[in-house]
Parts: sequence; structure tokens; C-alpha cells
Amino acid sequence: MFQMHRIFCATPWELEAERNRFHDLIGNFNETAAMQRGVLYVPVTLLNIRDKRPVQYAVDENIRDCRHYILALSEDWGPVERNFRNDYHLALQCAADPALPMHSVAVLSKKQLSGVPLAAGLPEPDGIFSTLTEFDDCVNHLLPAWLESIASEPIASTSITPTGAATA
Repeated sequence: MFQMHRIFCATPWELEAERNRFHDLIGNFNETAAMQRGVLYVPVTLLNIRDKRPVQYAVDENIRDCRHYILALSEDWGPVERNFRNDYHLALQCAADPALPMHSVAVLSKKQLSGVPLAAGLPEPDGIFSTLTEFDDCVNHLLPAWLESIASEPIASTSITPTGAATA
């Protein structure tokens, strides 16, 4: 049986390549490290949603159900249709609530080719990247530490068997 832990990665439209890569990174980490420890990470992202406001309730529920939240920023919080300011603050609230599975919130920032700095008022990034390889490095720096934090905890009440069936 595997412990299943969801990781939400919020990305603006211009970071679609990073969103795709996030799924690949999680799959690779599961194969090379997490599954050997009885853990299965599940990537959660927004796929092909131009305006997330009509589904914000579902986005919020997904954030509440995740163990980790990654916010990848490009320039600012994003346009009104896909703004992540409230999502980020919800993730922080969830991390502060011991009754919820959220344990950590990380911010990754893409360095702009133009040299324009991030907008004022954004959280301090935990990692900065310019290329997909650097994005990989940022995410791959987070995953092992998160896996180690799981090893010291009691096993969750719900797990996933190798066949994918949930058990309680």
C-alpha cells in the first residue's frame, strides 16, 4: 500500500511548459524515490482553464486536500481570470491548520528575460529559475525534503494499493 499525497502546482498561462514538466517530475520522483518509501505523490494543476473563477470552489477544495502547494510566478499574481493571490493565501491558511493535510507552501519565480523584476508585494521566492532545467532543479530540491518529512509521521488512514484501489 502507498500513502497518497497531493501536490498542487499553480501556474500562470505563460508557464504551461513548467506545468507539464511538473507532472513529469512528480512521475519520475515517484518511480525513483517515493514509491520505494511507500509514498505516491499525485500532481494537481489547472489544465486548459482560461478563467478559473467559475470553478474556484473546486480549486479551493483541491488546495485544501493537498499536502503541498507550489506557486510558480512569472511577473505578478496573474490576470483577474487566473489570479493566484487568494489561492496562495488559502494554502497558507491550510498549512497553519493542523486538521488539514497541507504541510508546506513554496513559491518559485521565473526570472524574466527582459530583466523586469517581479511586481511589488509578491512573496519571497523559495527558488528562482530561468529555464526548464532550473525549474526541474527547484522542484527536485523540494521533493526529497517533503518525502523525509513523511517518513517521520504515522501512516495516514487512507492509502492506495498498487492496483489503485483506495483503502481506509
